[in-house]
Amino acid sequence: MSAKLVPLNIPSGWAVVHNRFGDQDPLIQNGGIVNHVDYSDNLLSIRSLKADSDQWEIDPEGYHLQLGWYPASNPNGCYRLQLQKLQSVPEKEIFEYTSKKRSAIRQIIEQCLKLITEGLSLAEIQAEILKNKQQFEKGDKLFAGSRKSLLDDTVDKKNRLTYSQVGYGCVYYELTNLAYIEEKSNKMDYNTFVLENQRT
Repeated sequence: MSAKLVPLNIPSGWAVVHNRFGDQDPLIQNGGIVNHVDYSDNLLSIRSLKADSDQWEIDPEGYHLQLGWYPASNPNGCYRLQLQKLQSVPEKEIFEYTSKKRSAIRQIIEQCLKLITEGLSLAEIQAEILKNKQQFEKGDKLFAGSRKSLLDDTVDKKNRLTYSQVGYGCVYYELTNLAYIEEKSNKMDYNTFVLENQRT
């Protein structure tokens, strides 16, 4: 089993029958996924419950949500999420969604459970999910741009002292000046420093 599972918000009235939906990127070696436990065709199974007297039990004609990676352990595969309404008749209604992104699958699982709890039919759930497909499929790295911006800012200003470090108003010193071989005068105007670096 994966050391870390994808966190899911599951409302009451549902039972997680099986869960190996791991929150780990695929480790690819020799054309296959090494951490195959997180990329098998049987990752998650959730069933709807019904109240029977004082107990909850799995509803044999309720909903079944299942998730797998197809083809299993194949780097070119993807997650396949299936939601079906179990019925006594052979023809079952099935909604299927595929994606390579764990974040999209997680959001859709949570959305499906929420919409079923609100009483929507399978056809209405499918229409709602497909309508918001673009929103679900947004990139996982939400802060990539911010990280780059912070990195660039750090590089540009890594050799500067801040106002609080200097303590004398808008006075900045370049730390790189310390590396000069020649002695440089540290005298500044407005009676702040003298040549010997002593206060007057």
